[in-house]
Amino acid sequence: MAADARPGRGKSIIAYPDDYVCIDLETTGLSPREDWIIEFAAYKVRNGTVVDRLVSFVRPGQISKVSSFITKLTGITKEMVEDAPLPEDILPELFEFVGEDMVLGHHTCFDMNFLYDGAIKAGLEPLGNDFTDTMRISRKKNKDCIPNHKLGTLADYLEIDVVTAHRAAADVVTTIRCYEKMVKERDAVIPVEWA
Repeated sequence: MAADARPGRGKSIIAYPDDYVCIDLETTGLSPREDWIIEFAAYKVRNGTVVDRLVSFVRPGQISKVSSFITKLTGITKEMVEDAPLPEDILPELFEFVGEDMVLGHHTCFDMNFLYDGAIKAGLEPLGNDFTDTMRISRKKNKDCIPNHKLGTLADYLEIDVVTAHRAAADVVTTIRCYEKMVKERDAVIPVEWA
């Protein structure tokens, strides 16, 4: 589904907010229309400090979509999500948690499309917040410095330790650390050289 086919979805903008909610999802696949959210993490940040967090498994509309590939990639099993809240029960809590904040993430368009389509499938009003993306920021800032802009590659380049990958809360922590470091580097005072 094209972005323009998602009326009311927020816009992807390059911005450096001080206050934001960083979101990451784990899903059953790559298609927001066909696949399901199985885990999310949302951390509320105020001026560089995490002040609140919301993390949950989500029961997918089709448990069978939690394939052995997804389990191997994420460590999330069918058993871990079979008693989790349904999207229609947990997404409103997530959307209320986000409120009016800008959303931050890594490859955020992917997550926002899943949240939009997940809300529609659950009969809910979609999240319409604008969002910024550490991947887009990195492509602009580090375009000639690193071979790709995956979260792990960016974290390595910025010398940020990654404890684990492909789990929502861990990826949110890595994303926040990458973002805050890129903001500090952007805001660093460059000394003037006198001839």
